[in-house]
Parts: sequence; C-alpha cells; structure tokens
Amino acid sequence: MEFVSFSPLHVNNLTIEGIYSLNKSTIELAKPVSAVIGPIAAAALSLLETNQQALGLSMNQAQKSALSSLIKGLDKSRDGELGEIKGIVRTYIRSADATKKSAASTLHLFLTPYKGVASQPINIETGSISEMVDKYKRTPELVAAATTLGVSAQFANLETKNNELNDVYHTRTADYAAHDTSASDVKPAAIAAYSQFCTAIEQAHHFTSSDTLTALFNKMDELRKKYHALEGKKGDASSDAAGDN
Repeated sequence: MEFVSFSPLHVNNLTIEGIYSLNKSTIELAKPVSAVIGPIAAAALSLLETNQQALGLSMNQAQKSALSSLIKGLDKSRDGELGEIKGIVRTYIRSADATKKSAASTLHLFLTPYKGVASQPINIETGSISEMVDKYKRTPELVAAATTLGVSAQFANLETKNNELNDVYHTRTADYAAHDTSASDVKPAAIAAYSQFCTAIEQAHHFTSSDTLTALFNKMDELRKKYHALEGKKGDASSDAAGDN
C-alpha cells in the first residue's frame, strides 16, 4: 500500500499572520467533519484549536494599540490640510486675476505628481508628503505662489501634522514590536499543533481511508500548496528557521 503524504511546506518560514491564517483555514476545513476523522485526528484538531486561540489572542494585543485611533485622527487631519491646498489651487486656476491664475497653475503643476498621495498607506504617505514639503520649501517660485494664493499657512500646518503623525507612527511600531515578541513566543506551539494534525490526517487517510478523509486530505494539501508560495515573505523574523510539516 502506497503511503500518501502532504506536499512539502516549511511552516516556520511563514509569517505569524501566515501561520494564523493557515491554521484558521485548516480548522474551518476539518471542523465540520471532526466526528468522522477518528479519535486521534480529532484530538489533534482540538489541540490545534487551542493553540490557534492562544496565537490569536497574542496577535490581537498588538492590534489594539491605543495609538491607532490617534494615528487615524492625525491622518484625517493631514489629508484635510492637503485637500484644502488642492481645493484653493483648483479655485484660482480658473480665476480672472492673471497673477493668481499663474500662481495656481504653478502649484497645480507641482502638486500633480502627488495626486493620489492621500490614498497611500500611512507610512508611505508620510514619506511622500515630506518629500513634497521639502521641495516646496526649497523652491522660491512655489513659496511665492503659495503666498499669492494665501496657502502658506496650510503648507506649514501640513508639515507640522505630517511630522507629528510620523512620530506617533514610529512609537506605535515600537509598541507592536513588543507585542510581536509575545506572538513569537506562541508561534512554535501553533506550528507544532498544525504539524501534529497534518500527521494525524496522513495516518488516518492511510490506515482508515474514507471518502471524507480523502476529501479533507486533498483540500488541506491544496491549502499547503498555496501557502508554500508565501514562505519567507514579509520579513518574518523566524524565516531563517526551516521546518517541514
């Protein structure tokens, strides 16, 4: 009798989020048929659920940083300043006043490359706005145009809010890193539970084969193939440690 095994997957090379997602999908596949996969596989599934819950709780701690709401507020305020600048420029670009129309055209041309900046991820937007403000401050023609249109204060406010958001963002990142240590401590147990469950399903499929076990085995194998492509992505701190199953 030929022994069929799962496709290779170095689970340790997945990120913490990847492990959580893999376990979650595996549990969702197995839970509906847990009563007919055999006592050993069912016990392994129960252990997987327990360790998955612990991993989820440790990850949620990082996601609940009180700084997140502050960052959202600062981002909204920053986008408001940028929107006000763009709005004033759009208004004066149709002005009958030649001086203001010229100033508006100058700023419009300058701002065009930053058209979608407000929709960028927060940290990327911060860098884009820093670059924009720096170019603005170093270009007398742009400063003069802003003065003509009366948006100098908005540019100054934009810089202030962008710098403030950047400081808070880095503080939150450090906070997340501290919590990620907790998630990293739980990760090995979650990986071990997943490996044990996979082994149990392989054994059950081999020795007590049924249509249900075959279907579950195949679905889990397809899932492993998908996650195989994610190994080592997104800079997981544990990506140097390779472990099969």
